[in-house]
Amino acid sequence: MKYPRLKRLLAAALACCLLTGCTLTERLGAATSSEDQVETVTQNHEAGYFGLAYYTGEKINPVLSVSDMNRPLLDALYEGLFYLDNNFQPQPMLCESWEGDGISFTFHLKPGVTFWSGDALTADDVVYTLNTVKANETSPYYSRMTDVKSVYAEDENTVGVVLSSANMDFPRLMDIPIFQAGTEEETFSGGTGAYQPNYADGAWWLSPYAGWHGGAVDTFEKITLVNTTRSDAVMHSFETGDISLVRTERISSNPITISGSVDLHPVPTTCLHYLGFGAAAGPCSLPAVRQAISAAIARKDICSTQLQTFADPAVLPVNPQPDEPATSSEADRDSATALLASAGLVDSEGRVNFSPTILVNSENTFKVSAAQAIADALLVIGIRATVEAVPFEEYTARLASGNFEIFYGELRMTPDFDLRSLIATGGVLNYGRYSNIDTDYLIEQARAQGTDEAKQALYTQLLSEMPIVPIALIRDQVAVRSNLMTGFNPSPNWLFHGVGGWRAN
Repeated sequence: MKYPRLKRLLAAALACCLLTGCTLTERLGAATSSEDQVETVTQNHEAGYFGLAYYTGEKINPVLSVSDMNRPLLDALYEGLFYLDNNFQPQPMLCESWEGDGISFTFHLKPGVTFWSGDALTADDVVYTLNTVKANETSPYYSRMTDVKSVYAEDENTVGVVLSSANMDFPRLMDIPIFQAGTEEETFSGGTGAYQPNYADGAWWLSPYAGWHGGAVDTFEKITLVNTTRSDAVMHSFETGDISLVRTERISSNPITISGSVDLHPVPTTCLHYLGFGAAAGPCSLPAVRQAISAAIARKDICSTQLQTFADPAVLPVNPQPDEPATSSEADRDSATALLASAGLVDSEGRVNFSPTILVNSENTFKVSAAQAIADALLVIGIRATVEAVPFEEYTARLASGNFEIFYGELRMTPDFDLRSLIATGGVLNYGRYSNIDTDYLIEQARAQGTDEAKQALYTQLLSEMPIVPIALIRDQVAVRSNLMTGFNPSPNWLFHGVGGWRAN
């Protein structure tokens, strides 16, 4: 480990992600107004024009670039061993096949893949990329490598990975985009993507890579790179039509409403909204109370109203929600009332002796509104909850000190939906100090085995314990200028998924 306090730094970064939004980097579209409106295109471009934002304040490298302004650009240039489909299952991209037992994995590279330079992709390039991520805690992918003990090239086309903790879902983490070893100091690190960078007359642009392993890409012969210095300028350029595609977080502290002549594409994410509890003492330490709170919440209504349809109901912290055990998102007030009675919180006259406070950060009005909807739902079953919206700094300080009964939290989870930091004993994001040896064991078993049976056993335990109460999984929005193309089908973390099937209008 490069720095002795690295774990603390990671915990702090994750906590910041938990409290203020869903990324570890700046949020695209942090505009000056809370409700910026995008109306119509005011710039006239020739048919077939396609523009992407380009922030020149950093070298373009898929694992070292930290500006969200460059994320769509990176998707055009670089590819991972896998991409994730809408169920967050890994699908082969640069990897042709793989095998693993949870600790040791072997990845076989797709033959015939070359970088724009014409050099063949080799295992050394993959090892170099993954070790670059592992050595840089500022990388957006750093948390993916937490359990990686070693990465090595078995031969020219085979990569080996050894983990310190068993995880059969590790391939879900390997959509990390790969770059050519030793090119990180270039303006654009070498990539294998469908488009490649070009430079002439003081400007950069993208053109199709003729040697792309995915076949011919001829829909857009040129992608114009629009120099952008601020994230709010991205949205202005999108308004004018200079930028053709953006990805934004709608449920954020600085939301952007996109309307007018655009096509909107919602994409699923791993961003979880949930209730956390002071589980060490008091009523919230009782599983029946946490179950009652969960049963009282009408998640569908919150997703469609307070979260404005940019969310899917979640009873378990995984996307998509499993079919079994049953995970109804409807409120069950009879069950909630019975659970409160079983916990001894209902007196002889039927009054509930529990009046908690729900802590939420005031900067995000969506969260405040959702927290109030939850308080209203709890009142129906006799719990007189109060929402306390406080500034970010106070919110973080109170979580760190454990000074809360219930809090409304947010976390972008890794694609393997690792719960250890969130609810395992001693987890860095386990602010409520929940601890249960059976839960810890089942988390480890589900990771180590990766079977439906092991995961179902964990889900059953989570529903009976409710260490946290999931509310929703957020959806991002991808906006494309209207009538630009057909066949656009972004995957959760790769906007250029299916680029070979795009057709310009």
